[in-house]
Amino acid sequence: MNVPSRVFSPVILALGVSLAGCAGVTGRASTGGAAGAARPPVDASSAGATGGRPSVGTGGSRDAGPAVVDSGPAPITDFPPDPIIDPGAPSNAPTLFTTAPRSSGAPCLLQPEPGTLMPRNWLRPLFQYTRAADENLFEITLTVPSFAHPLVIYTTAMSYTLPKAIWDGLRVSVNDQPVAVTVRALTLSGTGTVQNPPSPPAMADFTIAPVDAPGKIVYWALPSGGADGILRGFGVGEEGVEDVLTSSTLVSPAINTAQNDGCIGCHSATPDGLSVGFQLGPHDNGSPHTFYDSIAQISGAALGQVPSYVTTAQLAVIRMLRGIPAYSRSHWSMGDHVVLLMDGDNQGQLLWVNLDTDGEQGTVARTGDPGGAAEATFSHDGTQIVYVSGNSFADGRFSYGPGDLYAVPYGNRAGGTAQKVTGAADPGYTEYYPAFSPDDAYLAFTRFQGTGDSYSNPQAEVLVVPAGGGTATRFGANDPPACQSGAQSPGVTNDWAKWSPEATTAANGKTYYWVVFSSKRSGHAQLYLAAMTVTAGTIDATYPALYLWNQPATDDNHTPSWDDYQIPSITIGYVGRR
Repeated sequence: MNVPSRVFSPVILALGVSLAGCAGVTGRASTGGAAGAARPPVDASSAGATGGRPSVGTGGSRDAGPAVVDSGPAPITDFPPDPIIDPGAPSNAPTLFTTAPRSSGAPCLLQPEPGTLMPRNWLRPLFQYTRAADENLFEITLTVPSFAHPLVIYTTAMSYTLPKAIWDGLRVSVNDQPVAVTVRALTLSGTGTVQNPPSPPAMADFTIAPVDAPGKIVYWALPSGGADGILRGFGVGEEGVEDVLTSSTLVSPAINTAQNDGCIGCHSATPDGLSVGFQLGPHDNGSPHTFYDSIAQISGAALGQVPSYVTTAQLAVIRMLRGIPAYSRSHWSMGDHVVLLMDGDNQGQLLWVNLDTDGEQGTVARTGDPGGAAEATFSHDGTQIVYVSGNSFADGRFSYGPGDLYAVPYGNRAGGTAQKVTGAADPGYTEYYPAFSPDDAYLAFTRFQGTGDSYSNPQAEVLVVPAGGGTATRFGANDPPACQSGAQSPGVTNDWAKWSPEATTAANGKTYYWVVFSSKRSGHAQLYLAAMTVTAGTIDATYPALYLWNQPATDDNHTPSWDDYQIPSITIGYVGRR
């Protein structure tokens, strides 16, 4: 398979991991991590070629250093006129496809799906397909209306990634217009004659957005299906992943203990991107009190250490609590390092803890809500909390439905009157895993019809609703390709959506939002990216899923968090800690 070697990026640690996920099941999604004061969408028309962010090189050491700014790739106005003949494909491949075609048996084109929207700094596009019969030679054609020549590729592989030089030119030259993709297949005999003539084309198209997707993604991985979870991460466009936090890097005795050293799970970035909150538990599921919340730094010489602002007493407090940590940039300064968690007895109390001042912790009042609270998300402007209200909790998470999303004012730690979020509190569904968009305008959430176990539920899907309530919109990214055998949503566990740390408004008037989520459409959990565009406050469209092919395909990957993590850029060909 012609998939490039791996690359990485910098990260940071926050608080929260569910031990149920650490038991080697399928993994949870973390709902904390709405970190940072609400940021209005970035205006790409005034932010420069990279949407207001410098270009970051893919080299670098484990110690995070300054970003490397370059002039960017050179635009192109046409594809090369000659075809690309991949190693293993016969040199006469172009003439073989001039044979009269057959009438049926097109390949199934898995990536890209028709109508895909890619961020401008995306991974080199992956063309992945399955054959209809015994085909062993494939023709991939890319067409841009303004180019004189199509790009034609011949390969014997079941997938192909676009060469870097072509992608770097294309992504800065052909924005906001479709690039057509076709894939045909035929069967060659051992002597090189055509046994099964060219198939009809499988057809799709993708569009390159005029903006980048910013930030870094850190996720919970079960390497090769193992039982001990670790945190891995990468930057958007980096062609690999790296270990961000493992039990062996938790060197501080205040964090790690001999009996609790196996699994790191649900997590959130602190708003400064320098640390991560997480839950830490033993190698097996253990009793309900053998795992706990903690916080550690994720970069530089202090890797694995408790941040300096966290007092010993307050660290002891959060170690007795449960849940996925939630932070807000508006409450992240000395004297106000606040984290939202859940009580340690799974009774559904929503608590706040100030990490830098001894004795400062309390309950967020939720007047009018008869249920318990879990999986809170904290608005970036620090004024609102949205959580799942229910009556069944385990390991600091919402467990069995019914469940609805409620909103409550933060009220300077006092809370207030709780109200259902219209569109995310439907009595016919169980709704959970809320996450504020970077501008606090929208909530992404997970839901399934009826009631039942929320943990890795096959019927789960990802939706979006205005943060103040309204009509919920189902993400188009829930649906696998129509031709993918045995994969249909509901039925493939789409859950745990997290937003990129910025939304960007382009010169075309559209604001671009990006979401990462976990799905089992390939058979086990992997990460996918979804796009949404908004014009004048109205959602234009949600788009099909983009597979993050840089992640190890043999791992179970769950509970992503997407933020301005301060982890270093990834070196090509590396998977693991540098």
